[in-house]
Amino acid sequence: DGALERIASAKGAMQAGDVAMKGLMISKAITVVDGLRAHLDLEKGGEIAENLRNLYDFAENRLFEANFNNSAEMLDEVTQILLTLKEAWVGIKPKAEKPATEESSYE
Repeated sequence: DGALERIASAKGAMQAGDVAMKGLMISKAITVVDGLRAHLDLEKGGEIAENLRNLYDFAENRLFEANFNNSAEMLDEVTQILLTLKEAWVGIKPKAEKPATEESSYE
């Protein structure tokens, strides 16, 4: 959520013509995305982790380009990527946290 919030703030700053705030918020969004990428375990995660790393790299590059080109469309593109990833993680989390069912427990 941190990157999404900062991208939304950057877009608002862009629309308001606040160049300094736009740059600051995009920089903070890049830092969040970089943190997500840094926590990937490429050894254990295999192809999925590699694909996530590539998506995070792409998102960071688009954020740099959005800042340089003052492009709200590029910010929207990164927002959609991150929202899609967030939805996937939210969908996975309940499955990972399910307690053992009666059928699978030993009594």
